[in-house]
Amino acid sequence: MKYLSCRYIEHGMDFEHTRLETCCFTCHSGGGKITLKKEYAGEPIDWEKLFELKRKYRIEHRNGNLMPNCVGCVFLEEKEWDEEDYINFLQFNYWVACNSKCSYCYEVQNKKMFEKIKPYDSVPVVKEMIEKKILRPGGEVSFGGGEPTIAPEFEALINLLTENGFQNMRIHSSGIKFSPAIEQAIRRGVLNVVISIDSGCEKTYKKIKNVNAYKKVLENMAKYATANKNGYGLMTSKYIIIPNVNDNRKEIDMWIDSVRNVGGRWLALDIEDVWYKVNRATISSYYLDLVNYVIDKANAFDMKIELYDRARGLKEGKNQL
Repeated sequence: MKYLSCRYIEHGMDFEHTRLETCCFTCHSGGGKITLKKEYAGEPIDWEKLFELKRKYRIEHRNGNLMPNCVGCVFLEEKEWDEEDYINFLQFNYWVACNSKCSYCYEVQNKKMFEKIKPYDSVPVVKEMIEKKILRPGGEVSFGGGEPTIAPEFEALINLLTENGFQNMRIHSSGIKFSPAIEQAIRRGVLNVVISIDSGCEKTYKKIKNVNAYKKVLENMAKYATANKNGYGLMTSKYIIIPNVNDNRKEIDMWIDSVRNVGGRWLALDIEDVWYKVNRATISSYYLDLVNYVIDKANAFDMKIELYDRARGLKEGKNQL
């Protein structure tokens, strides 16, 4: 039967700093973050217990009782969902360390709290998931942060997934550290690295990131874009609109020009999270016009553009839900 649900409730799992959740999305009015395990630090997982909880959520949605956390989410869709127990949308967001200090980052804004969090290694659990066929190719594996490329297990984790047939991986990175595993996975056509540069010049970059790495990021973007010459894997440059910092057409024009200059063909657009949540119901048409401006510019240069959930919600008029 058809019912309203999403791929993350059905078949998703998210490694967070101290918890396991169905997903990492929080920009919608429901707030997201549906719990699978309240306390987690890399230990073996009771899969029957985890899937029992997922089945409970699935039944609620099938009965028309939408999880309150899911209200307003752009990923909800009505279709005939299968009833098998497996994961094929896997997210890694448990890293705390970073080589950037973005002004909008929740870790930077809560530095003392995150300094207390101890890192853990997910590789043994991922190996078990692959061996037991709990983790299946066909969905998407994504990496957030902190900064994943500086984690000790990162290269091994990417290579493990690549060698086991995962062909749709997405890495969210500062782009400051070059990763051989990312480059090779791009060449093999199985990975998209998304680099949040958020600016079109060195001055704005430093204001947002609080580090001097603009030129280094452009160099690494160029290396990844070159690896993409075979036309399969991707290098995407992401721009997070930050009100009163980079929310103008001049900066956006410089950003798009810089991406073109390093050989990039893919863009991604988002809106700063905290500001979006506070102003969700009163966001002026200026920001929708800015989103449309980026779309039009991308189309004019025959570039691909992806809207992340906040920008997508604004574009689809779902920001007030």
